[in-house]
Amino acid sequence: MLGGGHAADRTERREIAYVSGVRTLVGRSVLVLLLAGLAVPGVVVPAAQAATPTAGQSTYVPVDPVRLFDTRGGQQLGQGGTMDVTIRGVDGVPDTATAVILNVTATRGDASTDIRVYPTPADPAAPPPTVSNLNVVALTTAANLVTVKLGDAGRVRFRNGAGSIDLIADLSGYFVDGPAGASYTGATPHRLLDTRLASQGPAFGPGQVRTLAVRGGSTGVPADASAVALNVTAVGPTRVTDLRVYPTHAGASPPTVSNLNPAPGAITAAAVIAAIGEDGTVSIRNAAGTVHVLVDVQGWYTAGTDAGVFHPLDPRRLLDTRSGPALAPGETRDLVVAGTGPVFDHPTPVPFSGRVVVLNVTAIAGSGTDVRVYPTPSDSSVPNASNINPSRGQTVPNTVLATVGRNGAIRLRNNSGDTHLIVDLSGWYGPAGDGWDISWPQCTAAGATTSTHPDGGAFAVVGVTHSPFAANTCFRDEYDWASSLPGGTAVYINADAPGTASAHWADPGPRSNCIATSSTDANCGWNYGDNLAGYAISQLAALPDKPQVFVDVENGPTWQTAGVNGNVVIAAINRLRAAGYRVGIYSNAKDWSQIVGGLKLVNVQNWTFKHSTDTNDPCSPAATFSGGDVVMTQYQVAGESPVYDHDHAC
Repeated sequence: MLGGGHAADRTERREIAYVSGVRTLVGRSVLVLLLAGLAVPGVVVPAAQAATPTAGQSTYVPVDPVRLFDTRGGQQLGQGGTMDVTIRGVDGVPDTATAVILNVTATRGDASTDIRVYPTPADPAAPPPTVSNLNVVALTTAANLVTVKLGDAGRVRFRNGAGSIDLIADLSGYFVDGPAGASYTGATPHRLLDTRLASQGPAFGPGQVRTLAVRGGSTGVPADASAVALNVTAVGPTRVTDLRVYPTHAGASPPTVSNLNPAPGAITAAAVIAAIGEDGTVSIRNAAGTVHVLVDVQGWYTAGTDAGVFHPLDPRRLLDTRSGPALAPGETRDLVVAGTGPVFDHPTPVPFSGRVVVLNVTAIAGSGTDVRVYPTPSDSSVPNASNINPSRGQTVPNTVLATVGRNGAIRLRNNSGDTHLIVDLSGWYGPAGDGWDISWPQCTAAGATTSTHPDGGAFAVVGVTHSPFAANTCFRDEYDWASSLPGGTAVYINADAPGTASAHWADPGPRSNCIATSSTDANCGWNYGDNLAGYAISQLAALPDKPQVFVDVENGPTWQTAGVNGNVVIAAINRLRAAGYRVGIYSNAKDWSQIVGGLKLVNVQNWTFKHSTDTNDPCSPAATFSGGDVVMTQYQVAGESPVYDHDHAC
């Protein structure tokens, strides 16, 4: 594809643009979005040119912990009850806030229950999402960190599943559109503290406060970090206690908020996002008894937009193994969280350029175990940092800021026993600034293996083929350039249904009863789609990893009837999936309808462009053409020389 219009006139427009410098605005008005380099294990990601985030892209402002509410002084939340809490404009949260990070504690419940925290819907009667944040046993206290998008009128809804229970919510920070806050860098989890070790002990005593260096030195956290994402684990407390983690301030008393509430003898983990004190430390306070404390770092925040900006989402379930086999002892499973995976059971709205995902991971343990969540590595290495430590029969959630690894995936590892896992998504971080798509028109000459590249950018999509069975000769040069961008690269392949006009129409394929002399034979269409995907796969075989592949479905090339065309598209997608590729579709509502009719592929991500007749925002759910998530939109910039296709991650 060469721009945001029909393929038949794109080549002509592109050539005119190069010769005369005439350009037209296609799709959206100029957007300046997403920015720069997040840490991917084993990869040094260069910083991109600073860009100002726009609507939908936020930066983080950490605060000293502050209590928003505590129902223990009033009425408990009853069974099925909901409570809408106004957060925007309260306790220092500005009117421009888009999301907040809360530490939510549930206590004094008279029944085992689950607590759900989500954006207040505009419709008061809207059903709650099928996700949970806390899973509380009767008469116990449980806490969890929650990152939640602000809903209608700047409110957040809290829902109790069963019985009656008290809730407490403490504010850790908030997100705002624009560059005023901090951006996030994720890392492979690594341990900063383990008081079980003689060199780092002893255990915390009653009322004891210790400082922990979380910035500079051997921590891996840069000296300019303003906040840090930690996983804090309490091991074997001798009494009921609470742990408080907060920025170190000389002479200051601990805040009246807590992060963990472990029971005697238990192992309890909780995510903590803490502002860093002036001396580069955080303080940790134990309330009662003695307890060992483990601290693992997951990432950090730095001022500006040189790292990942946040995209808050309505919560969505990505995985629930209760519908299938649990994870066995020592078993790992890779879950695609950025880009539509080769298994479509768990579609995600995160584009391939996502570098960190905000998850709530719940473990349902058959025996005592630990669960580790980390970027899918290129080998079998396992970090020594855990995220969840449930005992036998427990259901335990924890928030994880998971850095995305190879092929858009994270790895889930269960240590012992059979353990079911549930994974819910509430947002993602990616580089600020827009990306590009480039292909054979950027080759330095016809048939050349080198190409010209635009300056900067957050990510890129590169054309594998010039036409369905003709290679882009400079693909590898373009792919290597795109791989150096902070958001990485995806690829696209051209699709059509030329019928007997193509020598490949009669090529053998999965269906043996193709009538080769008929341009409208659906079985020939299936074989053709399978073979055009196979040709693209052969062009991708030399790459070190498997990028997401978008199938280009638009007017301009030759197409047949909707049934034949649909077979081409579905067969191509199936062949790519079977080969382990993440798959998306490039089209728009008008072209898609004209080519494949009412075909719905709801679990395949959509990359779209705005047709001149469209009235929808191309990033809105209404812009979907196949029924799948709209994750990216394409546009051109009037007056740009040379003209390039720009892409905005939704």
